[in-house]
Amino acid sequence: MVLRNKKLDYGEFMREREKVLAEWPTGREVDLDEAVAYHKSLPRAKNWAHQLELVKQNKETRVEIVGMGHATLEQQMELISYAQTEGGADFLGTNVDSYTRLHNYEAAERGVKESEKLGRTVLNGFAIVNYGVVGTRKLIDTAKVPVKIKFSALDPRLINEIAFAAGFTCDGCDALLAFLLHNSKAPLETVLHNHQYITRLQGLYEEKGCPMVTSAYGGLALLTPPSLWSAQIIAQALMAAEQGIKNFTFMYSAQGNLVQDVACARASRKLLCEYLDRFGYQDVKTSLQVHNAGYTILPDDNARAFAVISQLAFVCRLAGADLCSPRSVTEGKYIPLKEAVADTYKCAKTVINMVKDQEIELDSKVLAAESEMFEREVRIIMDAILSLGEGDTVMGILRAVPAGIIDHPFGTHPSIACKVLGVRDAQGAVRWLDAGNLLFPRDIMDFHRGKLAERAKKQGRDVDYDNVVDDIMSPRDGTLLLPFW
Repeated sequence: MVLRNKKLDYGEFMREREKVLAEWPTGREVDLDEAVAYHKSLPRAKNWAHQLELVKQNKETRVEIVGMGHATLEQQMELISYAQTEGGADFLGTNVDSYTRLHNYEAAERGVKESEKLGRTVLNGFAIVNYGVVGTRKLIDTAKVPVKIKFSALDPRLINEIAFAAGFTCDGCDALLAFLLHNSKAPLETVLHNHQYITRLQGLYEEKGCPMVTSAYGGLALLTPPSLWSAQIIAQALMAAEQGIKNFTFMYSAQGNLVQDVACARASRKLLCEYLDRFGYQDVKTSLQVHNAGYTILPDDNARAFAVISQLAFVCRLAGADLCSPRSVTEGKYIPLKEAVADTYKCAKTVINMVKDQEIELDSKVLAAESEMFEREVRIIMDAILSLGEGDTVMGILRAVPAGIIDHPFGTHPSIACKVLGVRDAQGAVRWLDAGNLLFPRDIMDFHRGKLAERAKKQGRDVDYDNVVDDIMSPRDGTLLLPFW
């Protein structure tokens, strides 16, 4: 397979679709023309792109919760209905269960039946393929606001075919997240192609007058400075735009330090637009969504967990994010019940509403310094990716992984270098403990070393791997930094 950042040939794409839709009987329910007609029959209030544009025009911050997925159709409909009526949901999500992500539809079917028998979900998400287009449209009928399909999979094609045909208008797939963290065997070429397929499909809906939104997490921030995963998001935005995407959301992972999160989130939107414009995708509309970093373990105690959610909502408003995406307050303990989801919505929305009309400005010099360092690092990483690909983003990604330019500290695939490592400084901002093969000049690394030296002095010993472990676990205790003793 030879991949390039080039729109997939229509004829070859349609032949591939036939094979994808034949994978499970419900695939036969997908009819593109009929799906387009269904989308056009829906009110604009149910279209993610339309509603997101209103949010941007009004300079608002709205809320969409992570972790909305129950096994059965009835349970998922109840969850969506309750989140709307009791939580005042602005945007809704539907997480897909792990068996479905792995194409084990037989096991998903058993999970559905057991969930029906027990009266509670035993799957960690909705079995969308088993319910197919006809069943899943009942979710869209229940919803009064837009709904996003949310999951990570090496091969998301059939899931997304059914989701889009059923009326979902936003996709949360991410090729690098799937490859870097949920994979030990699949080649990068295969994973990238599968995700090119998804954005090509969304591009077809766009061409037929049905706006779609896609987004990327950049492999998730697992205690990693924001420049690395932000560059990976931008690279995937260029991939998506080439396939016809016209609406792209930058998923910024907040890691807890107020200044770093606000400065880098603001700058990420600027950089995203800069690279899209540079490569001729000026017609792509962009948005910013801020969520809890992937490693954030919410405290077991609900009161402290709500505090973490509240801080995220505050960061979102300061950063000018269009969407705030906190984890459900009980996600760290069990599959969130509808009450927990509604309470999380209410908590985040209340904080945002309390501060939305206030003009709050952090120290401009500190913000500017953080933003400047972030932008420099992102550009260095992007330049390396594009140079390796000789100007082609996809080729650059393929070559950047073995070169250690696209990397992750906890990657699961043997081709990932796993040389980079982040740790918090004395203020809780995430810095490079080891930048691996990233091509940063000495002054950038001196900046990070200087910040870590402040922590070493404060705690009375060198910053090392023990601190990395502490920093990953510290949010569980409701803090960024464990006591220095």
